[in-house]
Amino acid sequence: MNKPLERAERRDLQAIFFLFGLGIMCLAPRLPDIKANLDVSTTYFGFLMSTGSIGAFSAQLTMGHIVHRLGVYKVLIFSATSMYITLGMLIELHNPEIYLLVNIVCGYAWASYHIAVNAQALHRQAESGVQIIPMLHGLWSAGAVTTAFIALLISSSVSLNWHIYPLIITAYILKLRAIKRLRPVLLAGNEVTEADEVVSFRKMLSSFSIDWVVSIGFLCALMLEVAMGDWVTIMARQEFEVSKSLAVIPYFLFMGAMILGRLNYNRIKAHRSDKEMVQPFVIMGGTAFLISLGLSMQIKESNVHLGFAIFCLGIFMTGIGISFVGPLFFGYASARSDKPGGVAVAELGAVNQVLTFIGRGILSVVAGAVSLPVAMTIPGVMLILVAFFVAAASQPRKN
Repeated sequence: MNKPLERAERRDLQAIFFLFGLGIMCLAPRLPDIKANLDVSTTYFGFLMSTGSIGAFSAQLTMGHIVHRLGVYKVLIFSATSMYITLGMLIELHNPEIYLLVNIVCGYAWASYHIAVNAQALHRQAESGVQIIPMLHGLWSAGAVTTAFIALLISSSVSLNWHIYPLIITAYILKLRAIKRLRPVLLAGNEVTEADEVVSFRKMLSSFSIDWVVSIGFLCALMLEVAMGDWVTIMARQEFEVSKSLAVIPYFLFMGAMILGRLNYNRIKAHRSDKEMVQPFVIMGGTAFLISLGLSMQIKESNVHLGFAIFCLGIFMTGIGISFVGPLFFGYASARSDKPGGVAVAELGAVNQVLTFIGRGILSVVAGAVSLPVAMTIPGVMLILVAFFVAAASQPRKN
């Protein structure tokens, strides 16, 4: 039976995605400050950032089944609380070893939240018959770009603590209110016995499967977005020597472009297939990024302001090109699997965490051994390769 989305439900779904982006990405514009707190090299800092993937992998290996057992509500409350506590701790730390441990817990928390909200969104998308995933991910991007805009306004004049603490406290309170309003329509947990839990956990591990076409395509689609969150602010500071506030502009433009693409997905798509939509966009985005990166590095030697402007323009075009590609792979994963949506998303996320961890490590090593601009060409090339994966991923999986 078709169960349409009520206006209040749609609003609260949009809120929990928006606040997710606002909260989890709040540290991205202030990573240079966190790096300074830890007093570590570029390579080591890259490694520390990537350790969140360990916690996220642990969550995605198990949380898909836990969501469908305990219900979305309990997982959202637990993960949101854990996420904001650890974010508050990360800005206080000066010890890299403690930072590593807290970052792993933070990774577990945000991945748990990610699985729960996407399981709910996939469920309601199937029930309502309305394509809401790109729109909701657009709201996530809107939250991320809002946090970048806040940083753009205040990072040069406000300390790290006074920037982050009010933001995460506000986001947490608003998120709890939205989650509680949604509670009547959130996926409920299944009734299971204690014995069933043991069997199910064993079954969960034995039934884990990898769809390599979707997993590698998703990695190629996501790696540049990950690299932007990790490195673009640091790159603006190191390569163009701009102020803290101006260093946020490339990230702000990238996320703003992603919002435009995701929120206008249905309008742009019309009657075109995913292949017809994605291929020109990812080729355009990856090519624009590589050209602007190379050109800006050459021009900055004679005119740093022009070089930075070219870099920012390329970043914006890249954001348009990559905008709606990642969310489509959640749909591919669910459509090509016979498991519940939350489990399919979790399995895709678990594989992606391993691959992303390796990818982040490679970028960190290349950035330290050669240069950060050279390292950033890797995800640019990977984005272009998405064109070869999307056609295969949109077809039914062969068993």
